[in-house]
Amino acid sequence: MTKKEEIKKEVIKKEVIKKVIKGEMTRKEAMAKLYLSRQQVYRLIKNYLKNGDKCFINGNKGKQNKNRIDNTVIEKIQNLYIEEYYDYNFIAFYEVLQEKYKDEYEISYSSLYRMFQSGDIVSPLAHKGTLRLYNEKMENAISDKTVIDEKSEKIYESRQIAIEKAHTRRSSNSYGFGQEVQMDACENIWFGDRVTYLHLAVDKGTKKVLFGWFEYEEITRGYFVLLYNIIINYGIPARIKTDNRNSFSNQQNKVDTTQFGTICGKLGIELITTSSPTSKPNVERENGTFKNRLISELRHEEITDIDAANAYVNEKFIPRMNKTFSFEINKKTSKMKPNNYTEEELNLIISERKERIIDNASSIKYENYYYVPVKLDTGEQVCFTKGTKCIVILSYHAELWCEIENVYYKLCKIEKRETVMKKEKENNKPIEKKKTIVPKNTPWRKFKINTRI
Repeated sequence: MTKKEEIKKEVIKKEVIKKVIKGEMTRKEAMAKLYLSRQQVYRLIKNYLKNGDKCFINGNKGKQNKNRIDNTVIEKIQNLYIEEYYDYNFIAFYEVLQEKYKDEYEISYSSLYRMFQSGDIVSPLAHKGTLRLYNEKMENAISDKTVIDEKSEKIYESRQIAIEKAHTRRSSNSYGFGQEVQMDACENIWFGDRVTYLHLAVDKGTKKVLFGWFEYEEITRGYFVLLYNIIINYGIPARIKTDNRNSFSNQQNKVDTTQFGTICGKLGIELITTSSPTSKPNVERENGTFKNRLISELRHEEITDIDAANAYVNEKFIPRMNKTFSFEINKKTSKMKPNNYTEEELNLIISERKERIIDNASSIKYENYYYVPVKLDTGEQVCFTKGTKCIVILSYHAELWCEIENVYYKLCKIEKRETVMKKEKENNKPIEKKKTIVPKNTPWRKFKINTRI
């Protein structure tokens, strides 16, 4: 409210109360005129009779608000956001203030929002209408060469980004923890300047992100890492839902013939594939959330290495996201089966398997190299007859094993033989070739035909 409006309001109150005292207006009419209750009108009459015109003046008039934030603090917060956290949304930036700068800046989120709004700073997650009006305002100011603050112009340049549509929210309160785990991979330049794929696993019942893993391609091994860590940390889920890529189903939409489908069958997990993104909205929504938050955090933390990114996303980012957005695990309704496998057993179960046949040298050819099976306890080589079928296993920890007649053996690589050395030349002198001299009296000279014309 401006000063003119405050003065006008005080004058109207004074005139109405004076008329009530003089009998020119009833108290009900004063209540309707001033939009006050009966008790408030009585209080004004009493104060006017006691203190006169002073009772209509606001007691806080001329006093500075104790809760008002200093301009220097406002400028520091704006500079901090623009210089370091410009790609954070307002809520994420407020969480950073509460976590890292709590002792330095005491401010509520509503005050922060009003501060940014008055300073022409919009969130990267602002609505389309807000961004459209903001862009029109800034474009007009730039074209008219109006004085624009450098900070505002910097934010304007960083806000020229595409707006992504969110998936429709669906209720999943009837799902228990582990009843359905959704998996997907999201392609983006998450860190550095190279495209990587973030593999995510999200529980539908609790909205909890169970694990995340970066790879340079969307590969089956990335989903092996998700499954292994879910089982180790939480247990065996009842169902896994994914897309229709070749890692999970073949052209006939059969999941039991793929590596991942075979593993799920051994672990008692139902594997469902779908071609519709809206059928797995939880993991799709988390992909958007991670894009809006994780990219900016990895940039701020100066992470450009894939190993450091995997450590950060699982040790810091995902626990913080789960604490903010996910629900607690209800053990009574949980469908997550306990894990009764050891890490050594999971190492062989969650693996790539390919059939091979042993040759006449009791060896196995795999990836252009030859291997021989050896016993686990003694390391002694085991010989089998030619044509024996075996299954080569590339374990979770990238170790080569084989299964022959339901017995596991480790594979020992046969080193390729070096090329045969040539005979060393004497004194390192090149050997001169003997020239053949045809005798003049050779018989074939008699029958030589002169081809010259």
